[in-house]
Amino acid sequence: MSKLPLGWELVELNDIVKFNNGKGHEQYIDENGNYIVVNSKFISTNGEIRKYSNENLSPLKKGDIAMVMSDIPNGRALSKCFLIEKDNRYTLNQRICSLEAKKDDVKFLFYKLNRNKYFLKFNDGINQTNLRKNEVLDCPVELPPLEEQKKIADILSTVDEKIAFVQDSINQTEELKKALMQKLLTEGIGHTEFKDSELGKIPKSWRIVKLEEVCSKIVGGGTPSKNESTYWENGTIPWVTPSEFTKSKSKFISTTENKITEDGLKNSSSILLEVGTVIMSSRATIGECKINTIEITTNQGFISFKCNDSLYNLYLLFLLIFNKNNILKISSGSTFLEVSRTSMKNFNIHFPPFEEQKQIAEILSTIDEKLEVLRDKKEHFEELKKGLMQKLLTGEIRV
Repeated sequence: MSKLPLGWELVELNDIVKFNNGKGHEQYIDENGNYIVVNSKFISTNGEIRKYSNENLSPLKKGDIAMVMSDIPNGRALSKCFLIEKDNRYTLNQRICSLEAKKDDVKFLFYKLNRNKYFLKFNDGINQTNLRKNEVLDCPVELPPLEEQKKIADILSTVDEKIAFVQDSINQTEELKKALMQKLLTEGIGHTEFKDSELGKIPKSWRIVKLEEVCSKIVGGGTPSKNESTYWENGTIPWVTPSEFTKSKSKFISTTENKITEDGLKNSSSILLEVGTVIMSSRATIGECKINTIEITTNQGFISFKCNDSLYNLYLLFLLIFNKNNILKISSGSTFLEVSRTSMKNFNIHFPPFEEQKQIAEILSTIDEKLEVLRDKKEHFEELKKGLMQKLLTGEIRV
């Protein structure tokens, strides 16, 4: 271990906290219960996913640190901590421990212990990790003087507050987008006259059409043989898989992880898609959509739509996202769900005049741009916090 900063001391966790184990609450789970069960899922989601109990078998009090002691191989919950901020509200589940600070600043300890590298070393990547009490309490802790602990905790808490504020803004903006999509994609902009249709009431100037009526091409994709190196080596043609679609929130795709050769394209069912095609994942995670800004090919896990002159591609993208649940309903498969090209060709959509399609898409794009700014801001604060923790919790920077 590196040399301690001046004035700091090295202790074991056993010296500075009181340890308690949780208890099983399975038979007391009640959605109307008065007590929040602090289990692994609760802690790993920062309190978003909750179960309730009508019994408080293992009471927690304000200032306790709850920590996950058990996790799957390479999981993200081991040693994740949650700081209790209210008395008589939380009850501790089994395989979770609570740590009560004897005299040190509890928020400092929270930041010091949360996903601490000492605990993560017990994860071998193969077996379930189950920390024992003595393993938890043997954790080495570098402690600055109490006043410095408080200053460090205050700095990190301030950044956490910023992150939470931005996340609230993201949540609110996502709810606004959801409501706008519901209204704009079914009622349009400023209409007063409506008519009945197979999809319910729609503006009088709108139609209901099948996708094949307004798309010049609806195609699938394919995978060149992995056994033929000439299909892959030094490939220059972008080739995408559904897993890449779930990694990015952007509506557009301009790069891919893999590329195929001209021979690979000619000797497979993969198709070179023109710029501006609406590409939708049709298996695994069905209904993920993007528009390509470069010529691109896909594997067989996609259906791609080339809009004709009457259909605005960005409008179609939002419409497909909005209809994700309806697309799932027409999917089938025993091993995994998949939606067929035939089903999508016959899929009915709301069809406003072209200019209104553009207006609707522009409004929703504005919301997406705001979301992108907010997500970038959150990422900035998270990176800031990561850097501050590295420097403050090791004493590299003194406060």
